[in-house]
Amino acid sequence: MVRPNSAAPFLWALRVTAAVQAALIAVEFATAGQLLMDRSGALPVHAGTALAVHVAGGAQLVAATLLVRPGGGPVWPAVLSAAALATGFAQAYFGSHLMLDWHVPTALLLVALVVAVLVGSWLLPVRRAGR
Repeated sequence: MVRPNSAAPFLWALRVTAAVQAALIAVEFATAGQLLMDRSGALPVHAGTALAVHVAGGAQLVAATLLVRPGGGPVWPAVLSAAALATGFAQAYFGSHLMLDWHVPTALLLVALVVAVLVGSWLLPVRRAGR
């Protein structure tokens, strides 16, 4: 039997990983702006941060999945986290192949998904997340 508060550590893990991923995406936006202004020195930072976004996205998906089982929490954060991870990989593919017409819109979709998980995770009360 799952205790009512057993989801609390997984909910906190989801909150932290979503916050980290959102912060990394903010760095991505800043370096993308520098790339548009033809500052080639931003490319290594942009590419390295993209890798970190994938790692954070994977950690966010693990936390969201653990929130569901064994935590007994809602399923929607895991679904949105999986969608965000897949979108991040698609977005990186488009960027590495200089398909900016697809790279930019998928970046916006990624932001929407991560922000939805981030905000939604803070709206879930810790005491009720395990019900």
